Amino acid sequence: MTIRPFYEPRILEMRLETYAGIAIDGGLWLVGELLAQGSMSDHGFIPDPSYIYQPRLREAAIPELSCIKESLRHRIFIAGFLQLPDNGAQATFRRLLVTHGEMLDEAFRIEWKRRYGGMIDVSGPHDTTAIELLHKLARPR
Repeated sequence: MTIRPFYEPRILEMRLETYAGIAIDGGLWLVGELLAQGSMSDHGFIPDPSYIYQPRLREAAIPELSCIKESLRHRIFIAGFLQLPDNGAQATFRRLLVTHGEMLDEAFRIEWKRRYGGMIDVSGPHDTTAIELLHKLARPR
């Protein structure tokens, strides 16, 4: 006898721009956590999910993301999306990375410029240790 689940999980179809927006928010949360925690943990970097909706050090994370290369920034967005609590869209997002990676990169580029393109001051000092940690955090695809 087969027991049916109480609910059937469904993946909602979303536009690439929506995935890009969620990934950018996830990347900002991830970088904010990295800046807030620093390298003080002996167990590695473990982002605190209680700050997902109100990321710590968001104002510092935006310039840090702006001063790095676009390819690394996009990898951080991807890592941010995949670190979010499972909402049912991670599997679809992973498939999009394989099948529509270039389109997703373009959506990241457009959404990042739309949100933060004209208002970022990158002339201030940057945390070089944070940038090194970002390279470790966001592995190449």
